[in-house]
Amino acid sequence: MAKAGILLLNIGTPRSFEVHDVKKYLRTFLMDRDIIDLPWISRWPLVNLIIVPQRGAYSASNYKKIWMKEGSPLLVYTDRFADQLQNKLGSQYLVRIGMRYSAPTIESALRDFYRAKVETIIVAPMYPQYAEATTGSSLREVNRLMGRLGIDIPTVVVPPFYDKKEFLKAQGQCMKDVTQEKAIEHIVFSFHGLPEAQIKKVPGCLSSPDCCAQVNACEKPCYRAQSLATAEKLAKEIGLAKDSWSVGFQSRLGRAEWLKPSTDQVLEDLARKGIKKVAIACPSFVADCIETLEEIGMGGKQLFLREGGTEFFMIPCVNDHPLWVDGFSEMIKKNQPGKSAVNDLSQ
Repeated sequence: MAKAGILLLNIGTPRSFEVHDVKKYLRTFLMDRDIIDLPWISRWPLVNLIIVPQRGAYSASNYKKIWMKEGSPLLVYTDRFADQLQNKLGSQYLVRIGMRYSAPTIESALRDFYRAKVETIIVAPMYPQYAEATTGSSLREVNRLMGRLGIDIPTVVVPPFYDKKEFLKAQGQCMKDVTQEKAIEHIVFSFHGLPEAQIKKVPGCLSSPDCCAQVNACEKPCYRAQSLATAEKLAKEIGLAKDSWSVGFQSRLGRAEWLKPSTDQVLEDLARKGIKKVAIACPSFVADCIETLEEIGMGGKQLFLREGGTEFFMIPCVNDHPLWVDGFSEMIKKNQPGKSAVNDLSQ
């Protein structure tokens, strides 16, 4: 009998690339106030009358470009990872996936743990860096559902792993596998962007040009500081010179000011400076998805080549890489009951 349930949290994905399924997913996703921070009375018409009608068909066509035979890449890779993690950890653990905005749901995973009578639930947000829109929102949903379902099982949370050797080693190896013997001139680390207003909610964040370089900047927690720390540590992991890599932020939505520089601008600038061969990694994701495969792998490549670049190499996420399965299993074993609770990160 399993003694601990492992809940792998991620954002989610449409059921299919058909327009109606993509629109349904977008509505669910964008109506979360952690995603669009507006009062409901303003958020509802913006999402349902403007964004979804305008972007539904376009997003569906992009999902179709990257759809795998088995389904959505995010879910396919997460399923593979969960299966291998289960095999690695054995019958003392019960591994389940809980998507924040789609199936398999967090609720279904919690019900499985309850029926299995696990002694502990280890909640593992699969976001390397902490952000309210991802980790915070997901943990609050776990907390809410446990209360609604009346599940009173000791719960611990795997902390952000932006600087953990297990993650860095696996992502570093993915980078080496792609870049070795290719004479890459520059590597770009592209992180999912966030509105600056969301970052500034953390006291002291974005207060000065160098605030993310200050001691303990990553402990606030600050998404930008943790992203920059990930890039620094990955560059060190694979032995990059200081001037051979850059950081950008992708996936901007709306007119608000988002984190800078944008990944698009970074790629344009590199091409215009005469850089011909680049590789790009997206270490704010652990599983390849529309943001990595289509937005960067296709759109980013097209932009770079159009501006004068000649070769563009997309580095995969850790996905179900054996080093990641092994490393994450060790991270799980380090998290024992009593070390943290869902409420510690969900407030």
